[in-house]
Amino acid sequence: MNPIRFNEALRLAAEATRFDHLPADCQPGLIRDIYGRIRFAINASSSDFPEEAYRHFQKTCIALGAYGVRDGVMFRENFSNPETIFNHPDWHETIVSGHENEDGSFAEDIVVRLLDRQITGQDWLHTTENADAIPAAPRIVFYGIKGGVGRSTALGMLAYLLAQEGKRVLLLDFDLESPGLSGLLLPPERRAAFGLVDWFIEDAVGQSDSLLDDLVADSPLAENCPGSIRVASAIGNGETAYLAKLARAYADVPTPAGAERFAHRMRRLVETLEAKELPEVVLIDSRAGLHDLAAISIAGLSSVALLFATDSPQNWQGYQQLFANWQCHPEVLRGVRERLAIVHALFPESDQEGRARHFLENSWTLFRETLYDNVEAGSETPTDAFTFDLESEGAPHFPLRVRWNARFQEFDPLLSEAKGGVGQADIDLAFGPFVRSVKSMVFGE
Repeated sequence: MNPIRFNEALRLAAEATRFDHLPADCQPGLIRDIYGRIRFAINASSSDFPEEAYRHFQKTCIALGAYGVRDGVMFRENFSNPETIFNHPDWHETIVSGHENEDGSFAEDIVVRLLDRQITGQDWLHTTENADAIPAAPRIVFYGIKGGVGRSTALGMLAYLLAQEGKRVLLLDFDLESPGLSGLLLPPERRAAFGLVDWFIEDAVGQSDSLLDDLVADSPLAENCPGSIRVASAIGNGETAYLAKLARAYADVPTPAGAERFAHRMRRLVETLEAKELPEVVLIDSRAGLHDLAAISIAGLSSVALLFATDSPQNWQGYQQLFANWQCHPEVLRGVRERLAIVHALFPESDQEGRARHFLENSWTLFRETLYDNVEAGSETPTDAFTFDLESEGAPHFPLRVRWNARFQEFDPLLSEAKGGVGQADIDLAFGPFVRSVKSMVFGE
């Protein structure tokens, strides 16, 4: 007998919730622990639950094999504090995908309530949608599923061109495990005494406010601009213990009201700096990949999330995994998809028409199959449907472009053109269209 695997276990458990003889007010949810083992959680007393249904779920627990639990049918009396379980914010309506049966028929999708206990990745499912969470200044997150796509350079150039127009720009380097934004925009001697990692360390012992005056520094890139570029680096000036601090930075912190999660601490830091600096726009350099730092930046902080990609299978496969995760959680999907915009990074100099078309088609396919609403062919599209045609400019899949330019390969934005640096004409050629598109999205200009 073949063992039950991780994906199959969730499907079997979801199918079990469709048992015909369940009371309407006793529909089970699924709790999946950090090893993938599944329990049925029923918000009722066992005395109110039909014996036939109980035996049905117990048999399913056995059928789940290694992903089942002997006493895997849990009622209110089985929890020491049932309200904390059944009212937990991490319950999500989850779509369990259908599959083709051996007889050629197709099993339809099943929607279940799932409480997924994960060691990491939980923050991809935490979004901010309410009006109170809307920041005073727009927050633009720069993200890439992979590094090396010119994300930080594009961020720096957007900051520079906005400062040229007189805007107060605040930059936050939340790529804590691969920090580089300060090296791009600040000479070592201009870096602030403390970095963002210091704030998390000092905050854990109740003294983060004491370093706020030494956490942000002026970038000389904006010295001749009417606006300003203020940079909060990951690493402070003269740091000698960064790895020791980084190993502690992500900790949840105990408070009288319970543990404060890292995601909430990160949001509190951003709001504290915004209140102190009063920026007109905040640019956040996110960690690449599927790390929780990226999750918090995109799902929890962003007004707009710029998703950098090149037209490579690795990029599309990575984004497909991320988007498919949102696709399975419709209420999360609705909270994040309108903030997204794909960026065609390192747009090549040769065969531009053909390569632009190929990227556009790949991008549209990705969004259409995962994030856009499904509209049946030949039927009228509902007015509130979130779906777009291939050629719909301004749609999340329609790419913003950053041109590849050899002069930016070893780019030092602090080096003047007279000393061999990149001039305004090159900056406008490579980043001008990208910046205009971002400004249109964020400021309506």
